[in-house]
Amino acid sequence: MEKAITTFIIIMIVVSITMYHNKQSEVEPQISNVELIEVDGSLQHEAMRNLIAPYKATKEASMNVVIGEAMETMEVGKPESKLTNLVADVLLTEGRKYIADVDIAIVNVGSIRRTLYEGDITIGDVFEILPFDNALLVLEYKGADILALADAIAVKGGEAIAGMTLTIRDGKAEDVRVGGVEVDTAKIYKVVSTDYLSWGNDQLGPLANYVKSTPLNMMLRDAVFDYVTCATIREEKIVSKLDKRIIIR
Repeated sequence: MEKAITTFIIIMIVVSITMYHNKQSEVEPQISNVELIEVDGSLQHEAMRNLIAPYKATKEASMNVVIGEAMETMEVGKPESKLTNLVADVLLTEGRKYIADVDIAIVNVGSIRRTLYEGDITIGDVFEILPFDNALLVLEYKGADILALADAIAVKGGEAIAGMTLTIRDGKAEDVRVGGVEVDTAKIYKVVSTDYLSWGNDQLGPLANYVKSTPLNMMLRDAVFDYVTCATIREEKIVSKLDKRIIIR
């Protein structure tokens, strides 16, 4: 009997809520007078500013920690550039620490947002250069998909790659090589990249055609932090080079 009463009460509550929402939906919508306030530096809240001040100071201090040194200023550009080559090389090096037989690394140029300047490299610099929370994956592709990826890179006029070379002619990829060897359409290749690109984003649709995915449980920034700090421990400066990994004819 008690169970039946409880069930009845629950049903009545549900019916009441439904009737209330139905009644609300029949109410004539009202237009409110809204005043838009432009938000700028003139709007200050003293209590809130005081509340976040200690956290802000701590965060800024951590961002200013020096983790390495760049030998020269490195810009972002296409078809290749010293900074895009550096990021891709870092990704390939770090990826191979987890899966030794990774063949290729690719990062979209659009994810690299700032120049790396000569001199000290701080934690904040890495966050500004790579501001997105891109998780790393090792993705496996058929050779035919690698060729399709090369064509997609050609259409974009270049991309940040390592382990692969290609020539762009009339918006198409030619002489595509992985590890210096022509692509074998019957072979499976391992590519270290980001979760963002694994969905085929940024006009790199072939990257969504992977046959297997292995997460590395780290961010792209983490790979750069590891690479730079390890170089510092070895008393090495961060360097890069242009090596004609992508050529436009």
